[in-house]
Amino acid sequence: MTEGPALSAMKPSPSPGPPSSPGSRPPPLEHHATRVLIALNVAFFLYEVWLLRVDPGRRRWFELNHALSLEGLRHGAWWQCLSFQFLHGGWVHLTLNLLFLHSLGPILETTMGRFRFLALYLVSGTVGGMLHVAGAWLMPDAFGRPVVGASAGLCGLLAALGAYHAEERLRVLVLLVFPMEVRAKFILLGGILTSALGAVFIPGSIAHLAHLGGFVGGLGMVLWFKTRDVGYGHPDGDGPAGDPPGGTGR
Repeated sequence: MTEGPALSAMKPSPSPGPPSSPGSRPPPLEHHATRVLIALNVAFFLYEVWLLRVDPGRRRWFELNHALSLEGLRHGAWWQCLSFQFLHGGWVHLTLNLLFLHSLGPILETTMGRFRFLALYLVSGTVGGMLHVAGAWLMPDAFGRPVVGASAGLCGLLAALGAYHAEERLRVLVLLVFPMEVRAKFILLGGILTSALGAVFIPGSIAHLAHLGGFVGGLGMVLWFKTRDVGYGHPDGDGPAGDPPGGTGR
């Protein structure tokens, strides 16, 4: 089972980011952690392609041991909670997810700081995966297949974008063709509703439960970050999200 891309395509219009002083150019977007995540996804995929050519049996073993499944966790393969996020079901699946990561990653990496951004991405992906596994335990016929894909982490990024840049207008390409501008908070709401309804009414090849868990994990991480920021002396919880006391957090 693969995680479908959270949106067909989207990009900010204009790019949200930390506020800049009037008349000055906006600061450049951070992208180092985003590039690392993209590189890891590509490396895992190319490794699987290589295994398919030289040893298909070993590729099958690799997928069974690194895709996330209830059976794998029962046998102690807890690394699957992370490894499944870097596996993909094909070139199209990989390309759409990486386009989404390339669009959102630098915005949130700049907003939150490098380490919080990575924590958001990986924790959201893990929460999404665990919700899918919970569904496999409760309804094995609907959710029992192993899951791969970065989409749960990407849904966490979208949740953070909706929280930090709720009023920002995003240009969405519906079906990769029809452009439409929608506020981030409405895209977030639509993503949550689509995932919830999909999990209930359209269980199948797309891991809707993992998407839903990614949104929940992302919102939970944002709430935790904001709570910490209040404790660090930002009374409104909107201080530099990536900057703990004494450092930049990047």
